[in-house]
Amino acid sequence: MTGLRSIGLALALLPAIAPVTCAQDKNVERVVRIIARSEPKHLRSRNNLAKILRNQPNFWIELQRVAERLKTQPEWLLNVMACESLLNPSARNSLPGQTASGLLQFIEATARSMGTTTEAIRRMNPVEQLRLVERYLTPFCGCLNSLADVYMAVFRGFIVEGGDASVVVPLDNSNREQRIYLLNKWFDFNSDSKITKGELALAALAVGRFQPRAPTAKRRGRSSTPTRSETSVALDRKPEPGQTRSIFIR
Repeated sequence: MTGLRSIGLALALLPAIAPVTCAQDKNVERVVRIIARSEPKHLRSRNNLAKILRNQPNFWIELQRVAERLKTQPEWLLNVMACESLLNPSARNSLPGQTASGLLQFIEATARSMGTTTEAIRRMNPVEQLRLVERYLTPFCGCLNSLADVYMAVFRGFIVEGGDASVVVPLDNSNREQRIYLLNKWFDFNSDSKITKGELALAALAVGRFQPRAPTAKRRGRSSTPTRSETSVALDRKPEPGQTRSIFIR
């Protein structure tokens, strides 16, 4: 059964990596391997989210409000936070000389530009950190049209135009770009010495496994954007009364 779930998840994730090669079977095989490698991170992020929702029951509601103001999807924000911090609000990058902290792993320079510090961010509760997430992403409002766009805005501080095959690292042969690539080489799933938008999206989705529900047919006088009540539930079980309606892909 586990194998069947992995294949099903691979097919759900396949569009993010499809441009990498032309062979569909090889794509599915590659994504299955990525899912297997991501399973421990996925489980830790899911446990951390459960803790957040127990201690901060308004987190999901506030996340939806933030996403609505940013004109994006809350599930995409969750996937990126899961990939960056495993949804641990006190997380800090353990590499030497690195300062990235919190749900979205803000570095010290970025934190100071928003009037705070990484140490202060690690002490903030998740809802407080969402305010920083919104503040950081506000300049990109209206441009966060995909999971890849959201991750690019966080990962690089800008958005590269184009589809999933668009290269985001390295953008040139400078030492700086090569260093960025080496620090984030794990995103290069097909080992072609570059990171694409599709690979960023795949990494985030493999860890977080949240997927927005496809919009329903637009009704007269009503937006087609999914509402909270329309968000899809976990595929393998129905939510209990009063439980947050999640969209985990199992």
